[in-house]
Amino acid sequence: MRFNSGTDLLVWSLLVLNGVVVSVLSEVLRRALHRRDVDRNLLTSVVSGTSDAIYVKDLQGRYLLANGAAAAYLGRTQDEVLGCDDLAMLPVDTALALLKLDREIIASGRTQTKEEYMVNQDGERILFQSTKGPIHDPSGNVVGLFGVSRDITKSKAAEERIQYLAHYDVLTGLPNRVQLDERIQHAIAQAAESGQQLALLFLDLDHFKDINDSLGHSVGDALLVALARRLRTIMRADDMVARQGGDEFVFLLQGVDVAGLAQTAQRILDVVEETFSIEQHELAVSGSIGIALYPDDSGIPEGLVKCADAAMYRAKENGRNRYCFFTAEIEALTVRRMQLVSALRHALEQHQLTIHYQPQVSARDGRLIGAEALLRWHHPVLGQVSPDEFIPAAEDSGLIVPIGEWVLRRAVRQMKAWLDEGMAPFVMAVNLSTVQFRHPNLPAMVATILAEEQLPPQYLELELTESGAMHDPPAAVAVMDQLHEHGVRMAIDDFGIAYSSLSYLKKFKVYKLKIDQSFVRDISADSEDRAIVTAIIAMARGLGLRTIAEGVETQAQLEFLREHGCDEIQGYYYSKPLTAEQFGHFAREVEACAA
Repeated sequence: MRFNSGTDLLVWSLLVLNGVVVSVLSEVLRRALHRRDVDRNLLTSVVSGTSDAIYVKDLQGRYLLANGAAAAYLGRTQDEVLGCDDLAMLPVDTALALLKLDREIIASGRTQTKEEYMVNQDGERILFQSTKGPIHDPSGNVVGLFGVSRDITKSKAAEERIQYLAHYDVLTGLPNRVQLDERIQHAIAQAAESGQQLALLFLDLDHFKDINDSLGHSVGDALLVALARRLRTIMRADDMVARQGGDEFVFLLQGVDVAGLAQTAQRILDVVEETFSIEQHELAVSGSIGIALYPDDSGIPEGLVKCADAAMYRAKENGRNRYCFFTAEIEALTVRRMQLVSALRHALEQHQLTIHYQPQVSARDGRLIGAEALLRWHHPVLGQVSPDEFIPAAEDSGLIVPIGEWVLRRAVRQMKAWLDEGMAPFVMAVNLSTVQFRHPNLPAMVATILAEEQLPPQYLELELTESGAMHDPPAAVAVMDQLHEHGVRMAIDDFGIAYSSLSYLKKFKVYKLKIDQSFVRDISADSEDRAIVTAIIAMARGLGLRTIAEGVETQAQLEFLREHGCDEIQGYYYSKPLTAEQFGHFAREVEACAA
């Protein structure tokens, strides 16, 4: 291409936006090149050295310029590419598809970024993210087209794999809890309009733990896979069976009546009872089923799930290997939850709540990096109450807001005390429940506590579960932005369990992903878990995020995580949760060993 000055060079300006090279003809650079202070050799080196394919075509699709990467994808040398079009170098279907997109861009007169496939002469299918735009002469006439194409085949495959894992159970291939929740909400909306009944059935295998303990997890997993295969065959086209987790399966049935449900439940039990041949073992198992109806038992998804779950436990109490409809009698089983809520109202003022701290250390050298504040409750009558039991009760009752504020203040105060004692700096991690995170006063409350306790914000990290972040992604982005403005760092907890949008992960102001312990537990023996953990670490690294693995208990787990680049470790391998005094001793011992 010849400019008014007589220059015969095609001139490029390379802009880097979010890690993506975007190439445009720059009028500013043209003028700069007319000046002799521009180093053309440097520009040539950049174009030649990038792994992205950079090229220029004329209006007939012939290559006027192609860097080394572009020529390599075409299976030619740079000299061989010049003057040829795609039809001369690629399979006809691929060449015609590329030509069609090129013509669309030239006709539109606009630079566009699109994904396009190329099948090379070796039959290899490559996915590119291509930015292409028209080239104009000094009079404004389109005389050609430029392009920059990046091979995203592997990253796209990894993204699709993660998207699959977000909605399907890895072991059985059934829909997972995330997809189930979405389907329940949709089914309720349809039932509300049509006036039809729908049912939720919870199936839990009886004594499944005995199989894992006696024959090993590989046999147990194979049994779950075989059962999932059977369950698919007895479902109607509009029905859904999902794996809730562990040995629990959930069925969503629409347009049903009580008599039909009883028959379906019995059919499921019969299928479960059929002998399984697993690794030379003949296994006889049974299951218990709980059934909840919309709208009779509950009009909301969460209520249906709770009712079906409660009915399932009632079936187990009644002897197992049976089904049970939710009833008013079963509702009495929720009294425990009400007792907990009542007791929680007095737990703070009666000093029944305490905080333990679990160390977070560097995977590379064992250096103390952080401490996670974990709430504990010892009731004088109920005894030690599990967080898995009282946290949901606190969330349902709204008590999680004042309790969460108390935990945050105590943890911040303790962190400030440790720093004042001369302890080597680290970060205090505090969990936020979804209810807390949605509270409109959260950012201001956090800022107030930090100011009153005089702790610099860089020493505080707030953890939010992945499902909590994805409950309302746009709102989550707004809250994270506010916390970020206060200097507080955010981490995504339990990552990998409920993720459904990589695009939002890029928008979240987070700096760390916490790999859920369910993936870490069997990482030494389970290839799927290893693949998931490896993918999460690689994805985090690509996004500039740190990773921490929770639930690390063995040397083998540690070595795998360290080998694959996980940054931080948390779990019983290093330490159980400790009282503040015990944690202080632990931190000083670690500091002394590192000295």
